[in-house]
Amino acid sequence: MTAFDSQTRATGTPESRSDAELRAAAGAGSTLRGEVERVTYANAENGYSVLRVRDTATNVTVTATGHFVDIKPGELFQFTGTWSFHSQYGRQFKIDRALPVRPTSKPAMIRYLSSGLIKGIGEKTAERIVAHFGEDTFKILDENPACLMQVKSIAKKKAQVIVDAWQSQRAAADIMMFLNQHGITPNFARKIFKLYGASTIEIVSTDPYRLAEDLHGIGFLKADAIALNVGIAKDSPQRVRAAILYQLQQAEEKGHCYLTSPQLTAGLSATLDLPEAKLETRLEGELKSLQNSGAVITEKVYTQVGESAEGHYRGELLAAEADVADGIARLLGEPVDVDNERVANWVDRYVAASGTTLSDGQSQAVKFAVQSGVFVLTGGPGVGKTTTANVIIRLFKAMGKKVVLGAPTGRAAQRLSEVAAEKAKTIHRILEWAPAVGGFTRSAENPLDAQVVIIDEASMIDIRLMSNLVKALPTKCQLVLIGDVDQLPSVGPGNVLRDLIECRQVPFIKLDQIFRQASESHIVRTAHTINKGQEPEFALDQESPSDCQFIEVETSEDVLATVKKLVSSDIPERLGLDPVRDIQVLTPMNRGDLGTQTFNDELQRLLNPDNGPGQNSKRIFRRGDKVIQLVNNYDLGVFNGDIGFVREAGVEGGKVMVAFPDGRLVTYGNDEIGDLRLAYAITIHKSQGSEFPAVVIPVSMQHYIMLQRNLIYTGLTRARKFAIFVGSKRALAYAVRNQVSAKRQTQLIERLRRSLRMG
Repeated sequence: MTAFDSQTRATGTPESRSDAELRAAAGAGSTLRGEVERVTYANAENGYSVLRVRDTATNVTVTATGHFVDIKPGELFQFTGTWSFHSQYGRQFKIDRALPVRPTSKPAMIRYLSSGLIKGIGEKTAERIVAHFGEDTFKILDENPACLMQVKSIAKKKAQVIVDAWQSQRAAADIMMFLNQHGITPNFARKIFKLYGASTIEIVSTDPYRLAEDLHGIGFLKADAIALNVGIAKDSPQRVRAAILYQLQQAEEKGHCYLTSPQLTAGLSATLDLPEAKLETRLEGELKSLQNSGAVITEKVYTQVGESAEGHYRGELLAAEADVADGIARLLGEPVDVDNERVANWVDRYVAASGTTLSDGQSQAVKFAVQSGVFVLTGGPGVGKTTTANVIIRLFKAMGKKVVLGAPTGRAAQRLSEVAAEKAKTIHRILEWAPAVGGFTRSAENPLDAQVVIIDEASMIDIRLMSNLVKALPTKCQLVLIGDVDQLPSVGPGNVLRDLIECRQVPFIKLDQIFRQASESHIVRTAHTINKGQEPEFALDQESPSDCQFIEVETSEDVLATVKKLVSSDIPERLGLDPVRDIQVLTPMNRGDLGTQTFNDELQRLLNPDNGPGQNSKRIFRRGDKVIQLVNNYDLGVFNGDIGFVREAGVEGGKVMVAFPDGRLVTYGNDEIGDLRLAYAITIHKSQGSEFPAVVIPVSMQHYIMLQRNLIYTGLTRARKFAIFVGSKRALAYAVRNQVSAKRQTQLIERLRRSLRMG
């Protein structure tokens, strides 16, 4: 069979070249023609294998590792890839492409046929076949297999077994050759063959866009490149349909729920490389086809200035928006039986007994929460949201209500548990995600066993998750949402918390009074100053006891060096914090000289250097590394933004085991490792819902495109004890002034108003 994307690890240096020469050669494009001598290890689950391969040019045997559907000794391959040099493991060959080559010498033919690859052929039978047909052996098997019965001891029945096995092996080899020839990387070729089997060539040739739907990691752009490679026309109906769905998915990644017709047409023209005029006729027909199937729904929407337009939704997202509106209207429409006098008396007694002081806004929030089917509590840091939430929880408990506490992320749920002294779960756990069915167990048909659901960090909830939540709330259940509406909105589509507030139909309180103890925090004061659009002032003396500081440096090199020093020594020595677990670098962007990738490479080398064993060579994860999950993986039970620490790396063919703060120990196979990244530095977007003892925030005009007030505000409010900006005050001032964050295209406000009127 065909070999797949791999990493290699040599057991020694097979050529008598100096280390310097080997290092110089590392990275150069190379080919390696080799015969598989031994399969040292093979993982049946993910195809990861360790092989001994004899280089036919030098007759030297090397170690190679990679992913294979099925690999047997005796197989010959033409590998394309790069040589690299590892300080401990020596010369390595990383394979980018592997094409099968049939052996030509008689000994190699015998080894190939007797390797176990072809059922019915052992060593003796292989020797007799090759002795009889010689160099024509493979030609006979391909074109005239009935001749096998000419060989001694091969009767008709055995010949048929051999022919069936040969044809099956040849078909698989042809499939792999086809995928390689059409630019599909070996790793994806393995996955495609595993999924489609004998139908691979037909599916990839006629419906290549199906790959984007069926395989994680192959999006529209990769599928489109394959489609064009196999001859799909640039204006073919299936290409246009796939591109429409891709444009809507891209809009969702930017937080929008729909696109208008001009937006869709412009995006399609750029993606398909077709003029808009040529698209118009084709677009109408393919949109109609998608509408007929329910994949796309088009309806009248209202823009920011009140004008109407055609809005194109993916069907499931429009349904989610409608479900949220209907669900909120249902909850608000159900009467809540409350004795206001008893509530007021209880609050008075609680305040007196606990020594708690409530502002007028907090007192009003407590009353609204118990009186309303849905209530939103918002406000910035230090204004008493946590205190208010605690009183609300205690009051509902005193009323005999069954209360469920939750948050969008594991860290946020853990923090809510700590401050409320009650068990809180992630929303996914509350709704009981079931990997076997690919959905939540809790729904309208199987609602939650709860009378009150209280969700913290609600600004992070996107329209899909909110839809699933409200559908699972039983009759007369009350919903309390707590969050800072001025922080960044959800990573997913929609702007749920802001829309609920701005529709002016849902009871809400925005707390704005900073309490005395909180007002002593420079972090809190600076955050509110930034949120008002004012430039904050910082202590000039870096030895100042202030918990919020700024170090001004201009060049990227100086920013990087300063951040490294702060994280590795200055902050740990000053505050007694662990540089890996307690200090978090938060950047506006992933890429660039001051993006997460650069900081992670540098900080990993500094804080967790290469110690040989215990690392995964694919992405260089080492034991002790801090890592972050990039996407929801319901099968593993890990979600976008979860941060953990590598317990083991490089085990069982490259697996990585990660320990998460809530006690989960998750094993990542090679197919899932791509969803992990180092997390010494993460983007501010990824930090939502988390708090860290100390944060370090680099700010530079390099981040120009991302410098917005709510981004800086969100980053700063992640700090619990200490925050420090490093970089350009001009960049910080620009961000504070820039409130032009793109308004998300949703129709939730309009739907809420319609649903409430109808209710």
